[in-house]
Amino acid sequence: MVDPSAPPWTAATPRGSTSRRRNPFTRLSFGHAVMITAGLLAFLLNVLILRDEGGGVEVPVAAHAIPAGSRLATTDVSYRYVDAAGPFVDRALSRERLANLLGQVVVRDVDAGAPLMADDLRPVATPDGQRAMSIPISPDRAVGAALHVGDRIDVMLVQGSRSRFVASGIEVLAVTADSRGLSGSGFGLTVSVSPVQALLISAALDSGSIHLLRSTGLPAYRGYPAIRETRLPALGSGS
Repeated sequence: MVDPSAPPWTAATPRGSTSRRRNPFTRLSFGHAVMITAGLLAFLLNVLILRDEGGGVEVPVAAHAIPAGSRLATTDVSYRYVDAAGPFVDRALSRERLANLLGQVVVRDVDAGAPLMADDLRPVATPDGQRAMSIPISPDRAVGAALHVGDRIDVMLVQGSRSRFVASGIEVLAVTADSRGLSGSGFGLTVSVSPVQALLISAALDSGSIHLLRSTGLPAYRGYPAIRETRLPALGSGS
C-alpha cells in the first residue's frame, strides 16, 4: 500500500519483470559430473580393451602417396588402428616386422592412407646397389661346389686353347644346391655384378666354357677385360 502523505517521488513504481540468463555449467549438479566422468572413463576403457584384446589392430599405412620403385623410409609410414576382423589384417605388417623392412623397394603404387602389405615390398637386388645375376655351372668347375654366401669369385672363360678372366672379385649372394639347380646338375650361384660384368659373363656363358675361382680375401684384379688372352701351351708328346 502507498502512503498518501508520502512525496510523489517516493511512490513505489512497479518494475518490469527481468530474467537473468544462467550459465549452463552452473546447472550441472554433482550427479551430472559423475555421470559424464564415468562415460569418459568407459570410452577410454573400451579403446584399451580393443587394443589389448584384439578388437583393434595397429597396422602401418602410407603417410602419403608412395610411387612404385621408391625405397621405403620411416617418413613414408604412419599407423592406424583398424578392426581386427578386417579383410586385410592377416596380410598387414606389424610395427616390429616393418622395422626390418625399411629400405626395401615398394613394388606398386600405394595411395595415401592405404595399408602396407608384406607383398608390397621386395628387397633391393644387391646390398651394394649393383645387379643380381645367376650363373648356372657344374660343381666341378666351381671349386667343387665349396662356395658359400659372401664368398668372392673370379670368372674365367676358356675357348679352345685360349683363356681369360672376364670378372674378378664378385660377391656370391646365394647358392643353389639341389635337384632344381640352375645348371641341371643341382648347383648354381647368384652373384652381385655391375652392368658391364653382367654383359661379359653372359657372353662368356654363351661362347665357351667358364670356370669359377674362389678369391675370398684377395684383392680383385683390375683392368678387366683389358687383360691379354692367354694361349695354353701345346702339349708335347708323351704328356
